[in-house]
Amino acid sequence: MKHRLLVPLNRQQLELMDRTIAQGVAPDRAALLRLALREYGPPHRAPAAHKQPTAEPAKESA
Repeated sequence: MKHRLLVPLNRQQLELMDRTIAQGVAPDRAALLRLALREYGPPHRAPAAHKQPTAEPAKESA
């Protein structure tokens, strides 16, 4: 499944990407963005919409 994503970047961000690519981290900008999404995504994934949030037990006041 292919997805299209528009990522607006300023000149400084593009230069940073190009320097990172020059270091051999990824072959091009698209590959670098895919790598960043793979690394960033799982730890920041939103909870599934169908799951009900679990209620925390009431805290007793002292």
